Amino acid sequence: MMRKFVNAYGSVPYNEIVFARDKCNKPILRDVSLGLSFNVSHQGDYTVLVGETRKMTLGVDVMKLEYTGGKELQEFFRIMNRNFTSSEWNEINDSSVNEFEQIRMFCRHWALKESYVKATGTGITVDLRSIDFKTNSELKQNSVTTDTILNINGIKQDWLFQETLLDSQHCVAVALQENGKAPQMQNNLFEMISSDKLFANTVPLFSEDSEYTEKYFKKEEHP
Repeated sequence: MMRKFVNAYGSVPYNEIVFARDKCNKPILRDVSLGLSFNVSHQGDYTVLVGETRKMTLGVDVMKLEYTGGKELQEFFRIMNRNFTSSEWNEINDSSVNEFEQIRMFCRHWALKESYVKATGTGITVDLRSIDFKTNSELKQNSVTTDTILNINGIKQDWLFQETLLDSQHCVAVALQENGKAPQMQNNLFEMISSDKLFANTVPLFSEDSEYTEKYFKKEEHP
């Protein structure tokens, strides 16, 4: 998907695209002169990419709105609440809603935190309790929510967060900042890309290796 984005918006042939990693280990384009910014996330049934044709700090996270752990939900919440501020936890563990809605809000807040730490490159090694999100609107399909507020150690931050539901089971959060400020930009919905469109105009990166292919298909399958 990253190669598709660079090819489409940077007009670079597939076999000339070279990726690297920055000091925070984030995937980047080696040729920084193109000014492209992008980030990828995958979970559940989706892989998502966000990209900008100008230099921007951005991060994305997709979450499937479910809990599949082996523990009881409240035990899971007891363990995980150390990663949230008290105000965030009041939103998540709201006793007036059912467990399904609590899980949805947990996933939404986790996606917001992930999008931010991916954008900044710090990862979840930082104290997540210093990162406080205040949601103000419900998420909907075919609509982008932009009124979520971020505070770091009690100080409001100048970031834009775009959130949406890809379907009834998956939420996405995108963190955006340009030159230290929340960018003024159009709210675009995610586009579903077919495999045909994804692989259009691709070219092989390596020459065909028939010997390797034969060895691969001779391997036994494991359940």
